[in-house]
Amino acid sequence: MQLLRPRQLPESIYVEIISDLFSATPSIVVFLVSQCIIGAVIFLETGDRAILALTLIAVLVSVERIWMIRRYHRATAGRKLPRDEAQVWERQFAIRSIATAVVVSAIGVRCFMLPDAAVHMLIIGVISTYGAGTVTRVAYRPRLALLNLFIVAVPPSIACMLHGSLIYISLGLTTLIFLFGAFDIIQHAYATAVSQLTLKRKFAGLAQQDALTGLSNRLGLSENLETVMADAQRSGYGLAVHSLDLDRFKAANDLYGHPAGDAILKEVARRLTRLTRASDLLVRLGGDEFVLVQTGVAEREQATGLASRIVEDIGSYYNINGYTIEIGTSVGIAMLTEEDIAPDDLLARADQALYQAKRTRSGYAVYTVAPHLVPSPIDGDDFQDTRAVGRKTANLR
Repeated sequence: MQLLRPRQLPESIYVEIISDLFSATPSIVVFLVSQCIIGAVIFLETGDRAILALTLIAVLVSVERIWMIRRYHRATAGRKLPRDEAQVWERQFAIRSIATAVVVSAIGVRCFMLPDAAVHMLIIGVISTYGAGTVTRVAYRPRLALLNLFIVAVPPSIACMLHGSLIYISLGLTTLIFLFGAFDIIQHAYATAVSQLTLKRKFAGLAQQDALTGLSNRLGLSENLETVMADAQRSGYGLAVHSLDLDRFKAANDLYGHPAGDAILKEVARRLTRLTRASDLLVRLGGDEFVLVQTGVAEREQATGLASRIVEDIGSYYNINGYTIEIGTSVGIAMLTEEDIAPDDLLARADQALYQAKRTRSGYAVYTVAPHLVPSPIDGDDFQDTRAVGRKTANLR
């Protein structure tokens, strides 16, 4: 059955599903309160110490589940959860969820061992309510949901049918029939949730993607930079923000037309992508402005080395529509240090370093806290030598 062997989900969808499991605090509180009330009522009516003990265990397990959820939210606040860590939290959730099902099942079996029919009515209500909660809250992890339902329904149903009367046999069989009916509900809920999350991620990705180059856009930078910075600080590795724009691009765009300008931007994006790693964040802000967030930077030389390669690669010739076009770039670098700094402030530092690189025509500059690193009114297209903006290839008219 596909439900028992669900396909591996993309990391972003899997992590979101696990996160949803840890939003179950209200339902756990409701279960805790109702279990206290019902357990107390049954104990007062029957004086059965086993019911009292099992009720206390159910309370302890529920309190631990609530504290586990609190620990999860503290541990994951403000950062993206990787798959391997999400799997650890899923196992923690599953252990406590199964423990709860075992306790509820044990209470059910014990209740059917008692002679009071009113107690039997109460416990059937508890089992049905718990099963409904499992179907709605745990269906995102179908195997866990099915295991919980099996544990909570089968032993009490058998204990119910052992009474031997037609009514009790019918009640036990009906409970088992509802259990098998829940399989289809869980499968439908799981498939629907995965489909909706897939569409959500697809549209979110499109919203954060630059239509021309396929890179992340300004929204993508805004959504991801804070997380990348938090990951870098937590891991102990630094990062560097490279702010760059293209020199002489405006002149080339005006001379050869917007289609040629678009082709240049696409090629720039391709060259920058070639220089980045999967963990880096490459963004086109708009126009000829780009940002590259370099991760895993242990030393300043790593950042300046990448900036040097960017200047060299972007400064190479572009063969566009039969024309050989030359542009350049300037890069401003801001290093993430141990100080607490907002993402916007780190970007502002990279911009200030970019202005310094333009002013000195040095190719790149690294931000330092110094008075001369202030925004300059000079635009790269204004001061750069335009003698090599474009050359017609020799074999074309």
